[in-house]
Amino acid sequence: MFTAPVLALLIAAQGDAHTLQWKLKEGEVFYNKATVTMDQKIEVLGQKVEQKMGIKSVLKFKVKSVKAGETVVEMTYVEMTVDAPNLPGANAAGNLKGVTFTATLNDKMEVAKLDGYEKFLDAVVGEGAAERKMMKAMMPQAAVKQMFSQTFLAGPAKPVAVGGTWDRTTAVAMGAMGNVETKEKFTLDAVKGDLATLTAKGDLTFKPGDDNGDSGLPFKITKADLKADKYAATHKFDIKNGRVTESKVDMDLSGTMSIEAMGQTIDAKLTMKMKTIGVITDKNPVVD
Repeated sequence: MFTAPVLALLIAAQGDAHTLQWKLKEGEVFYNKATVTMDQKIEVLGQKVEQKMGIKSVLKFKVKSVKAGETVVEMTYVEMTVDAPNLPGANAAGNLKGVTFTATLNDKMEVAKLDGYEKFLDAVVGEGAAERKMMKAMMPQAAVKQMFSQTFLAGPAKPVAVGGTWDRTTAVAMGAMGNVETKEKFTLDAVKGDLATLTAKGDLTFKPGDDNGDSGLPFKITKADLKADKYAATHKFDIKNGRVTESKVDMDLSGTMSIEAMGQTIDAKLTMKMKTIGVITDKNPVVD
């Protein structure tokens, strides 16, 4: 049987609340090395097509200034490779090396302002008006903003104890490519020293976007019913330094969609398995 003092200590330990918020400092530099593997299968017109893809990237982040509700961060592509056999344009990923975006983050670590998008288009597709128009439809600013959001994952506004939970909903409107909504429920699983382990279960849905025929794309998604059969994530958070150090996301997606192209409507079934691993360090993983 526990004595009263020991019992009090156990209860206190279980009830310790932890702050899971980023602590960015002006001049701070860090790197995010990410690996994405994807296995996608599409069944259309009685045929099955499989596409495997691997994406490796190293992003450099530099904190330019820190003010209440207005933190400015630069993100530069140090390395970017896409391994996708028979996928047109995959080699263009290497052109992103050196491209820089500048984002202004609010208190919730959301991107309130983004600069550098036009230079991104210059690197990927050049000056062609038709090509730029198509890339804007396929990779709009909202998708770039989401990259920042994925890096600057933060906990709840208030301190939370082990076992505590909180919800987060992220909606990304990608124009003609569709609308993606992710609903996640986070749990603070454990804290050892200054390292917190967060887990998340969630759901992702995809719906057709707005396409008035002016997107420049050779197709139009008219119907879509895609949902996540599995969405599980684990994140490591350095409480002392106020930073995510590692993230792992495992997702299975499936459903149907209808695509209109050249006056015809094509129905397709889609299944996709995707795994993402990100590691944040002070040292450049490409050089150090």
